[in-house]
Amino acid sequence: MIRYLVFSVFILFLPGFAQAQNNTLFDDSRVSSVYIDLPADSFNVIMTDILSDHYFRARFIFDDGITRDTLQDVGFRLRGNTSRYAKKKSFKISFNEYVSGRKYQGVKKINLNGQHNDPTMIREKLFYDIWKRSAMPERRTSFVMLYINQEYRGLYTNLEEMDKQWLEGIYSNPDGNLYKCTYPADLVYIGSSQQLYKDIPGGSVTGGRAYDLQTNETLDDYTDFVNLVTILNQPADSLFVTAITQILNVDMYLKSLAIDVASGNWDNYAYNKNNFFLYDNPSGGRFEYYAYDNDNTFGVDWSGIDWTTRNCLDWLNHNEPRPLTSKLLAIPSFRNRYELFLDTLARCRIAPDSIFPRIDSIKDLITPAAITDTYRTMDYGYTFDDFKNGFIQTIDDHTPYGIKPFLNARKQSILDQIHPAGIGDTEGKTPWTVFPNPASGSITLFAEENFFTVSRLFILDIYGRPVKEFPVKSGNNNHFQLAVSDLVAGFYFIKILTSGDCYLKIIVKE
Repeated sequence: MIRYLVFSVFILFLPGFAQAQNNTLFDDSRVSSVYIDLPADSFNVIMTDILSDHYFRARFIFDDGITRDTLQDVGFRLRGNTSRYAKKKSFKISFNEYVSGRKYQGVKKINLNGQHNDPTMIREKLFYDIWKRSAMPERRTSFVMLYINQEYRGLYTNLEEMDKQWLEGIYSNPDGNLYKCTYPADLVYIGSSQQLYKDIPGGSVTGGRAYDLQTNETLDDYTDFVNLVTILNQPADSLFVTAITQILNVDMYLKSLAIDVASGNWDNYAYNKNNFFLYDNPSGGRFEYYAYDNDNTFGVDWSGIDWTTRNCLDWLNHNEPRPLTSKLLAIPSFRNRYELFLDTLARCRIAPDSIFPRIDSIKDLITPAAITDTYRTMDYGYTFDDFKNGFIQTIDDHTPYGIKPFLNARKQSILDQIHPAGIGDTEGKTPWTVFPNPASGSITLFAEENFFTVSRLFILDIYGRPVKEFPVKSGNNNHFQLAVSDLVAGFYFIKILTSGDCYLKIIVKE
């Protein structure tokens, strides 16, 4: 009986994304220092009037260990939602608040997140590392030690602001509408009037819209957004497939969902109708999706749900509509691509041999700053032992998993769920490796053991149509070199006809 194996391959994926420019502000190989000096009475107002978004005038010093820069008259305020009530608070710095148009190392704003509810303080950074490694548009992050009026306030994650400036670093045309979507942003159709969506209040403690336009604010034109929501709430049929692929980068959302699910991120669109951006990219004419505020990940829980074993194929909150997720996953071809992304993440992104060395290097990097950070102990009483143990074991009710045990269990849970008994080999494993991925010149397809007799070898497009066939020589059944430089940028499958009796969905390895 002839069966076949199917692999996903990304070739020249996401060609519109530019490389981020290197600078020490976001150099994640070091822990730099940020010094903020401002009048004591101004800082007292910041710390007491916690719902205010008023920027107070301050002096900013950035010391990367080699160079020390000073900027006068920057804006300084609190940031965040419920974290404003924490004792270790998070802050936003605006370099152009009092000096119009000013940038520092190419950016106008940065965010300093205290990570007060994460004993390891690395979960958000780790999420963005996986996001970047998955060929998604980078949000630069690093670690800094924060000093305010000469007092050490602890270790902070330094995150790039997701704004027009950020878009300029990613796209050739950054002039589209960027929407920041917060709870209860469910993308449910409530009518054709723009004002209906503008009037939905966001769940932030400081107010604002649930669908908040961050660019082109003067025009305040939500026509594109209403069009997207209208299409998302149509029946999931062939007309829907045509319409949604014309207005939304479907693969980008499916990959983002897979990253959320693989990392246990429940504070997202699919489960909690929260924490995402939508950008109407003028160059491609389609919306693109980005996750943000990703600290409730890698085993963190606040609702008594085990996110480590939750079904990756059934992640949604079923008590409320989520048309963006439910409609896409109702389309078999879209669901299959989502599963392919999940499998790639499980085998190559969150697998211990891939991610544990990165976790260890981050831990080693930040340990000196964490030891002396007394502010991180004030909210949940986290000790230095909790910092060390948070990587390997339970700390408290809302961190029931250490990061490494979570990743071990999550990987296996995903593979068990997308490769049920009877599909693939008995352990949900495959002898095949594909690298590099993404690729631009050639791909190596390799099996450590010669399990199969390969009869034919193809590359298929996303619709399953053969676009290229490769010769198979007698006696060469475990190593192939596939030239792909002649293929246009996009998403492809490798199909291998064998004389074995197994069916495997994907194996991807860079």
